[in-house]
Amino acid sequence: MITDFFVALIASVAFFILGNITYYFYRKFKIIKPIEKLWKISDPKNLIICAATSTKTDTGKYLRPATGIGQIRALGYSIESLSKAYDIRIQNILLSEDQVQKQITNDIIILGGPKNNIIAQLFLDKFFQIKEIVEQKGNTIYWKIRNEEKEFNAIEVDQKVIKDYGLIIRGQNQFSNSFKRTSFCLFTGCHTYGTIAAAKYFTEDYVSTLTLFSKSKNNIVLLVECDIVDGFPVGVQIIKKYEF
Repeated sequence: MITDFFVALIASVAFFILGNITYYFYRKFKIIKPIEKLWKISDPKNLIICAATSTKTDTGKYLRPATGIGQIRALGYSIESLSKAYDIRIQNILLSEDQVQKQITNDIIILGGPKNNIIAQLFLDKFFQIKEIVEQKGNTIYWKIRNEEKEFNAIEVDQKVIKDYGLIIRGQNQFSNSFKRTSFCLFTGCHTYGTIAAAKYFTEDYVSTLTLFSKSKNNIVLLVECDIVDGFPVGVQIIKKYEF
């Protein structure tokens, strides 16, 4: 009886240890590694998330800046993805009109386009100097690759957006120095729905293409399109892609 008890106990402990080891390697190579390839963040503890300053409320004493629902939802997708692989500090979330200063050299995620996010404009300009791939002016996204030139605008009917476009750029942070290579990731759209679609596609669909053995370029540009139903992007799909 005692022998059987110890045999059963040892077997239970062995299965427990084996199960934990299996889960560790599954999580490491099936979840964590693809997310690390997705974001390419070098220093997660100093990661900065910069959301567009979409509006300002006059409180009577001062102007209180705030971001929009599109940036909030894009932030939700980003945090959910990042938290699976990194120790993220929530206090590092800023609005674009906060003083980013030297933190611009950190790993940075930018939510919202140049219309309301001055930091997005800085990074788009810097990226365009390296390679003329894409531009955004106001609510229009311009695809600039030779022989593929096209401009993308949202479709509106009865003052409602029914189709939008989202832009994803992930690349090396050109504001960082050669001793500390950091990354940036930008989610923007013709309208706020495109920003949500960009973050959704990047964290749910594009990440699924990254495996343990897949190669991921340092710089990627993805353009997605989506339909808008009840103020939310659906049927998000990629229509343009460039990597280098």
